[in-house]
Amino acid sequence: MPTSPTPREVRRLASDHDFVLGASPSPRRLGWWAFLATHLSLIAAFGAGAICVIVAIIYTSTTSRQMLECPSWATNCEKADGWTIEHLGTIQGIITLIYFIGLVALAYVALALCEAAVWPLLTKQPFTIRGLDAYLATARGSIISAPAALMSIRTLATGLVLIAAIAVTLIPLASAPLVGFAFTPTRQFVQLEGGYVPGGGISEQYAQTDPPTSVIAGVLAEYHSWATDPSSEPMPEYRDWYMDRAALSQRGNFSARAVKLQTTISCLPHQVQQLNKNGSWWNAFVTNMTQTNSNSSQAGDKNSSAEVWVRTSPELTLWANNFEFVSPHRTRTTLVFVALNGTIDGGSPTPFVHPDMYGASAVACDVDIEALDDILTVGDSPPLSDDDDNTTTRPLLSSLSDLRVSPSAEGQTEINELLLWFTVSPLMAGASVDGTQPMFFNSTSSNRAVPYTTSAAERNTWTVAGLEEFIRLSIGALAQTTTTTTTTTTTTTTTAPDTNANITLTSTTSTKKLAPPRALLLAILPSLILAVAIATAAWLIYVHARDNIPVMRTAGVGELLKSAQTGYLREVAATDAAKTFLPHELGGLELMYGVDKNGMAGLARSVRGFRGAVSVPGGAGRSARRDGVRAV
Repeated sequence: MPTSPTPREVRRLASDHDFVLGASPSPRRLGWWAFLATHLSLIAAFGAGAICVIVAIIYTSTTSRQMLECPSWATNCEKADGWTIEHLGTIQGIITLIYFIGLVALAYVALALCEAAVWPLLTKQPFTIRGLDAYLATARGSIISAPAALMSIRTLATGLVLIAAIAVTLIPLASAPLVGFAFTPTRQFVQLEGGYVPGGGISEQYAQTDPPTSVIAGVLAEYHSWATDPSSEPMPEYRDWYMDRAALSQRGNFSARAVKLQTTISCLPHQVQQLNKNGSWWNAFVTNMTQTNSNSSQAGDKNSSAEVWVRTSPELTLWANNFEFVSPHRTRTTLVFVALNGTIDGGSPTPFVHPDMYGASAVACDVDIEALDDILTVGDSPPLSDDDDNTTTRPLLSSLSDLRVSPSAEGQTEINELLLWFTVSPLMAGASVDGTQPMFFNSTSSNRAVPYTTSAAERNTWTVAGLEEFIRLSIGALAQTTTTTTTTTTTTTTTAPDTNANITLTSTTSTKKLAPPRALLLAILPSLILAVAIATAAWLIYVHARDNIPVMRTAGVGELLKSAQTGYLREVAATDAAKTFLPHELGGLELMYGVDKNGMAGLARSVRGFRGAVSVPGGAGRSARRDGVRAV
């Protein structure tokens, strides 16, 4: 059996290579590029890891820009495919796996560099064999070995490398919760576009006697729904705007041009006059509402009765007493509210002669409405074009110049005729029975005026604030009805421009989707691993060059075995090897990496640095610079 080579023979064998210390010319160190050339698995792992991470980030980012649900009105909503939406949990699991594999591959590269750092660290501080084993296990991803490795820290560099190795090992474990966070659907505000049919108006004139049923039917349905269930009214805070609130209530935040019905209501006590004919008292009251065109005094223009008839029921009734066209875009009407056998706070009590009645309480409310072209802003409206001062950049929902009006209305009062409908809108909120005025009761559940027909009454006590709410609610119901009509029916011929063409309305609304910023968070973990790898690689290149360490390498079994062939270790190991049937007792042995007393590079108890070390053939190695010697 061949004997082991002596140190002299080792130096002779090494002289055939470039690693011999003190050779002339200077030996060639095997640095970074040689390290990569002999560890191609690191390049492959880095490439595979980068691909997996990039795929996970790109897919998540792409999916986060798509909607998981789209409103029915949206025309530019980019929705994810049905399979993705249905199997989003499965996709999350697949992306988590791909992302985790990518992080582990990148961590493999960083940990290999931390493992290679053991040789420069061994030149600066001693490690026991037990501590060295714990360090290498930690550098290979064993968190359990970290406490023992941390106990071996003697220098700042060792501490930093160990902390980096522990961090790189733990970082991939955060992949699952991070991907789960990125794939959790949330309500996000997005800008969407949708079509809208602008316009509105009424092509008939109002008459207190036998008003057009086409208008009343719509108002009655809308008002009754809102009066009995206040939550069913869409966008109640925007009653004064002439627009289709039912259609726009789902649009979110937007800004547009529209007609605003600026309404002022003022109520005062009022004495009503019961109708007396031929000495008999009738269930009717006298009004001043005798014509709808205040600019005309022709008898043929009188299409409203001078008297109104009421049912003898203890409920609230009302009528229009008179009106005035204040300006071309402003109309004022006086509505009289009378609680038969009831009370109105602040109302004027009046006798009511009838076998079933004992009195009435009345107030007169002036309803003043002015129509204005204005800017409507709902919520935080989306940004406009660069020319923010140019109001024409906003879409047009309605305009005074485009509203439908009665063909028989005069040019200067056509808007007045339309506004007259709104000032008397409470009259259309209830049904007329046999030509009598509509009646209402005060609902105990909604505290609103509800149309009364033959059902049992609830309350007949009223407040002025409640009557004002009644007026505003009915104005909103009329606006909703006459706006919606323009989007679903063909209007009669008018002189106004065609308003049935769709416009595009951009709005900001909430929808279900993944959050794009969360997708970008997936770049954090690989960035941390890459930062550790780059910093460790830069430090390895620097310290190998500075300390003239012959070769950059990892610390596998082969490399450790090669560096363990110093005379000191061979002697100690041989002694321990004699105890064949016992575990080794080398755990407490302290070692450093450098040039031993025989001039051989490797692990020993007492070494000196590589810089300036000279190998003397046939004798013990001496150093030209004794300051490189390090003994433990």
